[in-house]
Amino acid sequence: MRNTLTKERKSSISLLLLSKMFERLAFYLIMAILIQYLTESFKLATDTAEIYYSIFYGMIGLTTLFSGLLGDLRDRAKIVKIGFFLLTAMYLVIPFLPSISILILTALILLSIGIGLTSPNIIVLLGNIYNEKENEIFGLSGFILFSLAVNMSGLIAPGLSFYLKNSLGYNAIFLFAFLFGLISLILFLKFKSIYTKLDFLSSPEVNPVSISQKKINTLILISILTIGVLIRFALNQKGLTFTFFVRDYTEKGFDLSQLFSNIEKYISLIFLVLFSVIITRRKHIKWGNIFNIILIGIVLCSIAFITIASFDTLSYSISGNIIIINAFIFILIAETLLSPTIVYIIYRSSPIRYKGLFQGVSYIIMAISNSLLFLGAILYKPSDTALPFIIFTSILVISAILIIILKKVINNKLIGLERNSGITAANKSNRCTTK
Repeated sequence: MRNTLTKERKSSISLLLLSKMFERLAFYLIMAILIQYLTESFKLATDTAEIYYSIFYGMIGLTTLFSGLLGDLRDRAKIVKIGFFLLTAMYLVIPFLPSISILILTALILLSIGIGLTSPNIIVLLGNIYNEKENEIFGLSGFILFSLAVNMSGLIAPGLSFYLKNSLGYNAIFLFAFLFGLISLILFLKFKSIYTKLDFLSSPEVNPVSISQKKINTLILISILTIGVLIRFALNQKGLTFTFFVRDYTEKGFDLSQLFSNIEKYISLIFLVLFSVIITRRKHIKWGNIFNIILIGIVLCSIAFITIASFDTLSYSISGNIIIINAFIFILIAETLLSPTIVYIIYRSSPIRYKGLFQGVSYIIMAISNSLLFLGAILYKPSDTALPFIIFTSILVISAILIIILKKVINNKLIGLERNSGITAANKSNRCTTK
């Protein structure tokens, strides 16, 4: 298996990840104060500011879906460059706008379009650098590093945003967002100059994918997109139903919510680094290994939910604080394993010509999963905290069964494909010998 990267590819990966990190820094700086900024600086009513915020966020998702397909049909790097130009310009323009509603909303929409143009296409560019073909799998580490770059931005930006607001005011936040956006653009332009010089053996013109391989990829793609809804629905309860449980427990005297808020991003970064190191050191990764990572993540998250569901029983012999903290750490590890791996599988199994489209589809599916989180809130009752976590565990068990079935089917198909390839090669050899 070809699993080494040239110096040029390593440089391009570093530049792209740094570019994404600075773009996220700018984004999280603004998101931390956006509604407050709209109400205090532009004197918008709170309801109006929330509507603008919703339109802004919704337009990012909508643009993401179409920008992936646009990158498939046009020059992907050029689409990203336009997005960076647009978002950088809007970060500079917004603080100088007059308090005219239509101008404010238009600027937010243009900013959201700029962000949406970059998101799915950067992921595809990252995957393309690894230049995998057929069943070569060694690009997962890049997607883990991608998650690491995003998480680092999420760790730094909120604190910096509030510091700037309290020290220098809102304009300083937008100025820093503009500078970060500009740095991101410069890094991407440097990346683009290297990227255009790389040779890609996995392009359909150079290395056409066999019909059998296409069918295998399609089965993996459809299965993961579907199972991903279930996994993300359960996993994302960390930010809703699990928080409700912690809130009700902290009313008894131990403020775990603040503790989790302080340590979550740090722990996630540590786990992502460890995950990246482990994957990088693996010389051979097959589809079975990828599915095993998903299974491990599901098992860890299931253990966390079962632990919470059994809290009343376990708390007689184990400290309640320890039970909740351990469950929280298990969920974080599961999230570390599942999130980048699912994104990688979607990239890896998508058709070569439409990888951007399916990255956009994955964003929409993620949004669907998030929109269903309210079901967990409906199920949760302080008088019966176990029920929702039992249901979440059941959903994860169903997901695990589907992954096991998928793993078995794909392994059988790959074995059959290898056997047929061996027979074909032997027949060619015999014909050559006969001649």
